[in-house]
Amino acid sequence: MPELLPGDVLLRVGAARAVLRPQAGGRVCSLTLVHPDGHAVPVLYPYTDAGVDPLNWAKGGIYPLVPYSNRIAHGQLHTANGTVALPPHPNAQPHTLHGHAHGLPWAVVSHDDTSAHLRLNSPACAAWPWHLQADMYLRLSAHALQLDLSLTHLGAGDMPAGIGFHPYFLHHENARLRYHAGRRWSTDLDCLALGSEPLPQPEAYDAPKPLPPGTLTDYLSEWDGALELELPQGEVLGLQTDAVLSHLVVHRPPQPIYLCLEPVSHVADGFNLAARGVPGTGTVQLAAGGMLRGQMSMSLSDHLF
Repeated sequence: MPELLPGDVLLRVGAARAVLRPQAGGRVCSLTLVHPDGHAVPVLYPYTDAGVDPLNWAKGGIYPLVPYSNRIAHGQLHTANGTVALPPHPNAQPHTLHGHAHGLPWAVVSHDDTSAHLRLNSPACAAWPWHLQADMYLRLSAHALQLDLSLTHLGAGDMPAGIGFHPYFLHHENARLRYHAGRRWSTDLDCLALGSEPLPQPEAYDAPKPLPPGTLTDYLSEWDGALELELPQGEVLGLQTDAVLSHLVVHRPPQPIYLCLEPVSHVADGFNLAARGVPGTGTVQLAAGGMLRGQMSMSLSDHLF
């Protein structure tokens, strides 16, 4: 478990622990759950930095994706009222990356030993020229962590909106994975989605199997909101979401020390794809006062693959 810093929130139920660092973008730094047989299991690749660099953030834990997931091509967001220019991210030039909420401090609205409510109020700014509020509720039990994330449009007119979660799971290269998704998106060399096609059955993960070796980034849609992942010591972690988070990003870096399985509401560059008439992007336009809300839970299974 990372060292607790001033401002951190510790949730605990017996041997289950979750360390929250609101000032680092509302991040869950570490998570340990209790297996049904009683032993404690670390789940996340831990986030150990004391703070957060809003551009070159350290890997680890879980952070909320608000007000969108992944990239917006060339920092040009095409809306019904014209094109909005957004600053590119240094690690994704010339595109943006993952919004700005994870680079800002979140406020602790309330918490107790097993739950917390974090909030971000972000006025219109260069990174996102709409006033938004994000709320995240977390609840820990011995065997599971539940997260509820909402995005509310506090400004005028319509606002493009997307949400999601970006977890870094402990991983080994032969770990098996199981999920069901109907479609996979083709991408260009900059990891921008182009269009989707039915996921070929030989490449599906309806039965558990390891990912292919090496770096991998897959954008999937028509996901049923459930997956199972084999952790390094053989335990199986189950992840479930509601229907809002119907897209899944599977990302593994060149060195397979962690695996990102990101439940999100829309595909990369989905707003611009939708503006061109591409179907199935998952994007939403919120009217003033509107809210987009999604839920995710993680728990340890009582079975092995």
